[in-house]
Amino acid sequence: MVKAFPAKQQRSEQTHEKLLQAGLDLLRDGLFDDISIAQISARAGCSVGSFYLRFRNKEAFFEFLFESISKKLQADLLSSLTPKSIKELTLAQTVRHCVDHYVETNRQYESIIRAAVQYSINDSADWQPVRDNGLKLHAHYINLIIGKLRTPNSEQARNQVLVGLQIISGHLVNSIIHPVNNLPLSDPALNHWLFEVVMHCLKVKLPASAMSQPKKVQLRTAPPAKKARTQRSK
Repeated sequence: MVKAFPAKQQRSEQTHEKLLQAGLDLLRDGLFDDISIAQISARAGCSVGSFYLRFRNKEAFFEFLFESISKKLQADLLSSLTPKSIKELTLAQTVRHCVDHYVETNRQYESIIRAAVQYSINDSADWQPVRDNGLKLHAHYINLIIGKLRTPNSEQARNQVLVGLQIISGHLVNSIIHPVNNLPLSDPALNHWLFEVVMHCLKVKLPASAMSQPKKVQLRTAPPAKKARTQRSK
């Protein structure tokens, strides 16, 4: 299915970027169902006609936006959270580093996740890009954490880490969709408690000296993908 039409000129590409950024901004301010094409176009500083030159409808626009964010996040993950970057960290610090990254990712893209869940009410497949992205994050974290264990090839250990990540993933998504009083997404103590969940699943007892925390994870902020690669449908 075509989600976006190709942007062939520099000016057209700039308009394309502005539309994507406008959609992201509007999602931070409100719900998917409340956003209109006219609002997106006005926020981007272009006409409704310019919108339709690039996207078939609002649904195609947001599907492309979701996928663009997912690609950007994957690129950032592979460049910022690597075996080399955690080489000097202990097991506990590595787990904490991964948990911090996961929490900060959910905080940064809270509006996108909320919109994707809301959007999926009409069609469960619409949640797929966000779900796939979460699975890729889990796989990346698991490989980093397992590399710090004495038994790195242990299938049991992999399953233990996966269970921990699934538990905290459920809490994070629930905090975004249904704001909670206990450990909401904005709670400074959230990272610590989710870290404890993963460590508990790993069944690792930690001495006080192992609880030191790595530097806070900083996610790079950039506009969505610059250019769509799909072709105009006939």
